[in-house]
Amino acid sequence: MPALRPFFATAVAVFVCVVALAACGKTEEPRVKPPVVLITAAVAGTAAMETLETSVGQIESMDEPVVSAEVAGRVVAVNVEVGARVRKGQALVELDSKDYRLRQGSAQAELARLAALIAQQERLVGRYETLAKSDFFAKNAVEDARAQLTALHSQREAAVAQDAEARHNLQRGRIVAPLDAAVAARMVDVGDYVAVGMPIVRLSTDQMLRVTLPYPESLADALRPGLPVRLRSPAAPDTTVEANITEIRPTVGMSNLALQVMVDLPNPGGWKPGSSVNGEVILGRRERAVVVPEKAVVLRPSGSTVYIIEDDRARAAKVQTGTYRDGLVEIVSGVPVGAKVALDGAGFLSDGALVRVQDGGS
Repeated sequence: MPALRPFFATAVAVFVCVVALAACGKTEEPRVKPPVVLITAAVAGTAAMETLETSVGQIESMDEPVVSAEVAGRVVAVNVEVGARVRKGQALVELDSKDYRLRQGSAQAELARLAALIAQQERLVGRYETLAKSDFFAKNAVEDARAQLTALHSQREAAVAQDAEARHNLQRGRIVAPLDAAVAARMVDVGDYVAVGMPIVRLSTDQMLRVTLPYPESLADALRPGLPVRLRSPAAPDTTVEANITEIRPTVGMSNLALQVMVDLPNPGGWKPGSSVNGEVILGRRERAVVVPEKAVVLRPSGSTVYIIEDDRARAAKVQTGTYRDGLVEIVSGVPVGAKVALDGAGFLSDGALVRVQDGGS
């Protein structure tokens, strides 16, 4: 055994040297670099933004006169139908006018009779006045003749009035349109008997219009007369009208509480009563609001987030958004004007991530 000790000592020394050499030859592995996210970017700018409340309403005519019968009679002709356009003075309905023609004929006959009597009495008064110049004729006879002539003139005036009334009633039996309009409703048919004041036809004009927009009661504090309104009608899609709220009426129903917003305006051309209309009440305007493209806003558990690009890194900024319009979103707080923000690829970013802006980005 003493002879083997030098051999074991030599072997251990060799093993230690080999291990030491192996340790000296080992190289350290390189660290893994974080990935770079490819993105597009844009610069936060400013734009005029509006706070809008939209609604779909209806166009109504402000002028809808109801044409009623001015004389009694039976309907013998109806010349219009619902929806027809009529001109001022155009005949709508005709009543049986036989009774009024008879009255007019009677009045004219009475005028002719009185004219003959007046002529005869005037000649008689003339003769009496000549005879009264002598003492052989009583002067009271002249006065009686003159009184009879005055009475005949009074009767003639009454007959003239009766003739005028009969002629007027004859004309009123032909019911005409009081203005240019469209027939919105017809209440009678041929053969109906109408009394004085009975509605015959309801007309509708399109010169002055009223737009009615329904809104929920929750907007009662925000809506008020005078606020600007932007209106568009499918009947004239190329026309946009700016007007103002004229009146607000509360409408209480069984299932809901609502507000009726009224906007009165002249017809801009092509708008028809009964058509629908899209309305936008402008509650507020901001001329220089901070805006970014909608792609820049990412929803995170902490809220809406925009990634601001600084030195090829993304910094997460929690933002408060406002109005959305035409692909832009208003940033109320969180992003300053001029900041570079991530667009495409923003959903893959985290705070501090390395980024590279692709061609076409800012």
